[in-house]
Amino acid sequence: MITSELLRIRYSLTSKILLTLVLLEALLVGLLLAFLPSLIDGVIALNEVIPNATNADQFSDEQLAALTLASSPFQVLISDVLGNTGIGTSLPVIAATLFGALTITGEFRRGSVTNAALHQPLRAKLILTKATAIAATAFAAAIVLIVVRGGVLAIGLAVQGEPLLIEMPELLTVWARGIIALLAYSLLGLGLGLLVRNQVATVSVIFAVIVGESILRPLALLIFGGINPTLYLPFGLVPDIIGSNPLAVLGTSASLTASLSSLVALVTLTLWAGAVVGLAVFRFARTDIPSST
Repeated sequence: MITSELLRIRYSLTSKILLTLVLLEALLVGLLLAFLPSLIDGVIALNEVIPNATNADQFSDEQLAALTLASSPFQVLISDVLGNTGIGTSLPVIAATLFGALTITGEFRRGSVTNAALHQPLRAKLILTKATAIAATAFAAAIVLIVVRGGVLAIGLAVQGEPLLIEMPELLTVWARGIIALLAYSLLGLGLGLLVRNQVATVSVIFAVIVGESILRPLALLIFGGINPTLYLPFGLVPDIIGSNPLAVLGTSASLTASLSSLVALVTLTLWAGAVVGLAVFRFARTDIPSST
């Protein structure tokens, strides 16, 4: 049964589009970050031709140093599979959530979930099978992202002549956090899709939550400061899962985040995914489809 679910996902146009977008983003943004010092130098040189054309020449030496591959946090930023920007969620996270949501809602749209439920009356087992297939696909995509991100980092180090400053255990830890997070977000999407059932409505809910978090978090930090309930909302946990971000030296809103430890953020995300999936299974087992248990 898992094989059939994996084949369904493999030939899904949605999964192919989402994977392509994530890989292109990882490659392009990774290359941009890897060669950011050269780009900044070019922008600063532009000011000599067009006075005050940019503000790049206002960067301090500390800021410029933090944005080079001679900085260990910057190397972590490039190798991070979550695409952490330090200001909230990211494209890989959104794609993983949409993947889980659209995969299950697509079955409601086609009606195939009804046939599956009639063949497998144990509803929890049915959803477990689908969740396993979704998680396995998300894991495979995360491995591909690791290869892409690692390759970009290697190219950047070779071109700029910088050594790898990240210890291998730390690098493996960063990648492991990213894999676990992507699995959790894909299952969170599965749970949301199973609760809402409609594809358009599910996508609307996901983006409404993301936008709502992006508004609530800065406001709560500005008003209350320190630890507050908004820090435990799911889609803003990305910076906390990976840790500090070198882009914070630019004075962006990144300095207002990363208030939770990586472990706490990862556990919080896992609890969110487990709670939503559990609630969805509870509803699925008791409504809509006739039970033959």
